[in-house]
Amino acid sequence: MSPLPRQIDTPSVMFKNLPTGTKLFILCATFLISIAVPIYGLVTEKRLAVDFSRKELLGSRYLHTVREIYSAILSPREATRARSDLAQPALVGGLARAEEQLGAQLQTADLAGALAGALKEISSQDNQAASQGGLVLSALSKAQALASRIGDDSNLALDPDLDTYYLQNIVVRGLPTFLARLAELQDFFATSLSTGGSSAVRDVRLSALVGLARSSAMEVKENLGAAYRGNGDGRLQAAVDAKFAALTSSVHAYLAVLMASAAGIDTRDAVAYDRFHSRTVEHAIEAWTAAQGELDRLLHVRIDGMLAKMLVGLLLIGTFAGLSIILALLTHRHIVQPLKRLENVASKVRSTKDYSLRADHSSKDEIGRVTAAFNDMLAELSAARARETAERVAFAQATRLTTMGEMAASIAHEVNQPLAAIVANANAGLRWLSHAAPDLSKVQAVLQRVVRDGHRASEVVGSVRALIKRDVQQKAPLDINVLIKDVVALLQTDIESEQLSLELELSTPAGSVLADRVQLQQVILNLLTNAIEAMRGFNARPRALAIRTSHGDSDSVCVAVEDSGPGIDAKDRDRIFDPFFTTKPRGMGLGLSICRSIIEAHGGRLRATPGHPGGTVLEFTLPAYHASRS
Repeated sequence: MSPLPRQIDTPSVMFKNLPTGTKLFILCATFLISIAVPIYGLVTEKRLAVDFSRKELLGSRYLHTVREIYSAILSPREATRARSDLAQPALVGGLARAEEQLGAQLQTADLAGALAGALKEISSQDNQAASQGGLVLSALSKAQALASRIGDDSNLALDPDLDTYYLQNIVVRGLPTFLARLAELQDFFATSLSTGGSSAVRDVRLSALVGLARSSAMEVKENLGAAYRGNGDGRLQAAVDAKFAALTSSVHAYLAVLMASAAGIDTRDAVAYDRFHSRTVEHAIEAWTAAQGELDRLLHVRIDGMLAKMLVGLLLIGTFAGLSIILALLTHRHIVQPLKRLENVASKVRSTKDYSLRADHSSKDEIGRVTAAFNDMLAELSAARARETAERVAFAQATRLTTMGEMAASIAHEVNQPLAAIVANANAGLRWLSHAAPDLSKVQAVLQRVVRDGHRASEVVGSVRALIKRDVQQKAPLDINVLIKDVVALLQTDIESEQLSLELELSTPAGSVLADRVQLQQVILNLLTNAIEAMRGFNARPRALAIRTSHGDSDSVCVAVEDSGPGIDAKDRDRIFDPFFTTKPRGMGLGLSICRSIIEAHGGRLRATPGHPGGTVLEFTLPAYHASRS
């Protein structure tokens, strides 16, 4: 036959066999991991969003420098102040510092370098005033490219909110483009005053430039309206609307003057036109400043809002996790610990058979009801054991009383006549001796009858032995090992309560004897009871009770009962089988005498020997029974 395949435990079976505390730990660990994953996702998501907005703030900071360059280039009376203002290294130095601090993250080094070069050309003493306009337009073009790169690389162009998206579009592209077209328009107008030329060409060119400037202004206005619609609290419109209204008014006035006076321009009108242009540039720079300030504020508000939402989310998750941990601790306290205590009590009851133990847990849940049922079961087992013990004690007492009753009846019946005869003969002897001349022969005869009656009284013990040795028709073949196991089962409670170590060394094959089952059982019960009582309260060495069976010489079966008690003195060893001799304070001195009588009545022999290293061995032998010989 092929061997059976080994069963492999599935994860379900393995989990089922785990202790309850381990299951709870796995559950809590899984729960904490399931909380840690969304926490990590939440923190990561918010950090990405915050970093995104913070990078937008970096771009806005860089745009502050670009705006200052626009303001310096297009400031009023730039034609007369260009050399004195731009000769100072303030603008170039500010641009260099901004690039050093922020350019590494925005990849604007090439464009910033080109703008710095343009600024240096404007401030160069070698340039003539006539060429200043072209250099300014070139610098504005480079500044416009730099602003566009800043918007792209700093995430401003990718802003997800409507208000900040359209507002950054105004700051990054709308106003720089408008100012560049305004500068180109003013440069063309100034050139037309100085060089003259065909009025038709000039009008076409001027109309185109005015259209571009007006288109840029309208684009800024449309983006501003979209930003207003995307801003829910209305603070954006309240902060920048006045600035942009002033800008719109200045643009309309400036462009209207240009278009109305295009046909009759002369040098005498240059100062007035410059004043309109300067006011428009000033309003554009103020609107740019206000818009960029609101952009920074909105970005800060968004960052603070995301951090606040992250903290609130973490707080909610932490609160939920804390409540769950508290519930887990309460579960461990009110489920795992009671189950563990119940398990400990059950294990102790199984090992000690002490049914007086109780599990200490009271609640109205399932564990409380199971504990109450378990305690009730222990109480019933304890009561059943108490009844069993009481019945066994009552049986032993009844057996002893029956034996004593039989002995008493026998003694009363047998001794009554010899004693009466002894008394009668003694009185007769006294009467013969009281005569003046005593008849000694008669006295001698009386005394001989007293002696005879005394012998008759001594035969009473023999009659008791004959009572026990009477051969009834109850003998049957018995397996001595089975009989010993039955008696051990009767005394199991006493053995456990005395905490004795029981050793059974039963021969194989088991020996059989022809005996009265009740009488032989009573012999083994008496020998084991004496051994248990001998070791009671004795702790000088480990307390052990050994029962051995073997096949003896001359075709016999031997049964030995050995205890590790204090043993029997050598001077009393031959007397323990005498009737009414006992070494126990409350003994009657009849048990071993009756046992020996029963063993001898079955053709066997009972003897006592000292144990090793101490104690006593009571051993009896009986003739072996063979069915083939019967």
